[in-house]
Amino acid sequence: GDADADGGADGGGGGGGGAVEAEVEEVSPPLDTAHYNVLLSCLSRPRRWKEALELSARMGERGVQRDTSTYNALISVMKAAGKWKLALKLLRRMRSEGVPPDTITFSAAMAACARGGEWRSALLLMGSMRQAGVRPNTVTFSAAISACEKGGEWARALRLLRQMGDERVPPDLITFNAAIGACAKGGEWERAMSLLTEAMPAEGITPDSVSYNAAITAHANAQPARPDGALSLLRAMEGEGGSPPDNFSYNGVISAFGRAGRWEEAVALLRQLAAGEVAHGGEALSPDLVSYTAAISACAEAGRAAEAAALLEELRSSGLPLSILPFSKAIAAAAKAGEWRVACATLVQVSSLQLRHNALTTNLVLRACDVAGEPAAALSALLPLLRESAAAGVASPADEETLELVPHLLRRAAEAAEAAEVA
Repeated sequence: GDADADGGADGGGGGGGGAVEAEVEEVSPPLDTAHYNVLLSCLSRPRRWKEALELSARMGERGVQRDTSTYNALISVMKAAGKWKLALKLLRRMRSEGVPPDTITFSAAMAACARGGEWRSALLLMGSMRQAGVRPNTVTFSAAISACEKGGEWARALRLLRQMGDERVPPDLITFNAAIGACAKGGEWERAMSLLTEAMPAEGITPDSVSYNAAITAHANAQPARPDGALSLLRAMEGEGGSPPDNFSYNGVISAFGRAGRWEEAVALLRQLAAGEVAHGGEALSPDLVSYTAAISACAEAGRAAEAAALLEELRSSGLPLSILPFSKAIAAAAKAGEWRVACATLVQVSSLQLRHNALTTNLVLRACDVAGEPAAALSALLPLLRESAAAGVASPADEETLELVPHLLRRAAEAAEAAEVA
């Protein structure tokens, strides 16, 4: 659990801040607020948040006053550690102590909320900031827009961007990237392109690879997907003076082709990566786990079971780290093509590789066997999964749909057995 913001860290954390504090006091007079603020700023790495709280507690114990800089340092540590609740608790305590928050305080707290996907809390902080008479700046707006991006709130993100213009607060590259990212999550490709090709140049800001990748994702997430638009952006990145494409760029276009049902073009892009034909920063790019997963997913969308299985085997031989997702996609391809044996065999591979099963994959196999009239095969595939999860002490890869499928499969298996006896 999180430590209390008053300084009681629950276990671990280590007292590294205390050791430094002791060393400093050996060679100097007792530490004052400024000294502690320097020590706190040295604890900005994510894993040292407990030490920061311990230092803050010792300031209180020794009667050393905490000021705005103290709390800014503490809240920044919580931001780096992803502890948004503690960041807000510190802000509340700061105000209860009569310590005035400034722009840095609110911006850091909002950025902490952004990391936690807490867009509502970030926007509430924006309101609190204005009530406190603190004027938001570019960093503040960027943090709020980033929070909206994480929450998929593209309309709110764009509203904040317009507000910046109304208040004459200049946006920067981070601001625009967050806004385009918010549009990307919602598949709002036209708005994403307007920001990329009109708003950014109007502000004299050159898009980078993050900007282009977000716009590519907007095309991939559009309804329907727009692979040609995504590909045009990729080619623009490859052009003279563009931001060089990276794996994220190619993976986004592969995904766009897959969602549009154009599996052959998705696989062709994967092959281009695998052949080392693409360079980034002077080095050839190569496919990663996401590249293969996107290409396998493209084959699944088109019901190309053989191609999906071949790509899965290629991934297994590549030495790349594996996850359950490409196996789930390959099983989906097999199920769509009616290849229940391939689906069952792929499920066995997941177990042999000691990957964590999930209910989605389980249900895909059960349904594939059911549609093929093979209820006994479905139950034979399910039983080992239940035994494995029980032996490992983890939740079984089943959900409500699984619980509905099992009685149905048992009835069908019993009916098939009775029919066999009669025959």
